[in-house]
Amino acid sequence: MNSNQQDQSYIEKKYFVDRHRYNCPFCNIRNVQYRIIHYTSFNWTSEKECYIYLVKCSRCHNISLHLSYECFVYSVGEEGYRFEQDKDIDSRIFYSHPTTFFTMDERIPKIIRELISEAESCLKMNFLTGASACVRKAIYEFLDIEKAQGEDYKSRIKFLKSKYEKIVDPDFFDTLAHIQDMTSDKLHEQSWGKLDTKYLK
Repeated sequence: MNSNQQDQSYIEKKYFVDRHRYNCPFCNIRNVQYRIIHYTSFNWTSEKECYIYLVKCSRCHNISLHLSYECFVYSVGEEGYRFEQDKDIDSRIFYSHPTTFFTMDERIPKIIRELISEAESCLKMNFLTGASACVRKAIYEFLDIEKAQGEDYKSRIKFLKSKYEKIVDPDFFDTLAHIQDMTSDKLHEQSWGKLDTKYLK
């Protein structure tokens, strides 16, 4: 295959494409220009320093926050700062907010948005137990809001699967059922195990 025809879809999964362009998590525009308007540092521990980068989208002008244990920017005058390397910037950043490449629709109930956001934050920090708990709690809230009928968790999921079979991919409901396989019907502290990260992403 010609190099110019190679699949470039992986770029859409990145936060930062290169030192000039990124995928904005606010306006959801791909390959849009950004500026690092400010950076500073603080003591993560007594022996480790952490750097904060504030990035502004050139289209919507919203600002995202990014944390790294490395200082890898240089000044470009009035334009602010720029990352030193042009590729694999994401690999040097361990936390970003927003954590995803999209902002959740405000039509989604606030309690669910907050739980999903917390789960993503836990996942980004590799706190898998906390991420697992938040995802499960979000599912329970969703079932209650949808007034899903059934005697147990799986029957309630089947109810929703049937209700939305014409507009929602059934695989999504199968994933919800798989998550519940790893826990009990009630979420109690220290009563659930870790969840594979592939089901949280």
